[in-house]
Amino acid sequence: MDLKHYDEIMKFAIEKEIGAFQFYTHAAQVAKYSGARELFIEFAGEEENHRKLLENISADQVALLKVEPVPDLKISDYMADTEFKPDFPYADILRMAMKMEERSFKLYSSLKEKAVGEPMLKLFDFLASQEAKHKYVLEKKYDEDILK
Repeated sequence: MDLKHYDEIMKFAIEKEIGAFQFYTHAAQVAKYSGARELFIEFAGEEENHRKLLENISADQVALLKVEPVPDLKISDYMADTEFKPDFPYADILRMAMKMEERSFKLYSSLKEKAVGEPMLKLFDFLASQEAKHKYVLEKKYDEDILK
């Protein structure tokens, strides 16, 4: 993969992380429950950390990243995408967040398949696992708060 293509991929991934940060920041502002607000603030911080990681990571730092397996409840797999509305109830915000994390996971998984070299492969594998973790936490929260 040439440097120009790599830079384009990284720029695209950074834009996705910025979008996720903005979504969670907004979701935290409109959330009516303090637990939901705290969760969305935490996720906004993690998305911000992903952006910084993408902007500043070196091959040496990539080698230190830990990729952990994450279970998949597959709840979001059966949901349709929706568009965010300021008056969304909590359940709809969770559904939208799950779908967003599912798309991010798929993005990083597909970038991983196109990666050239071990550092790039590991970086996208790490980011895919981070998005899978977010999806899992959201699906678990949805199962506990909405489905039960």
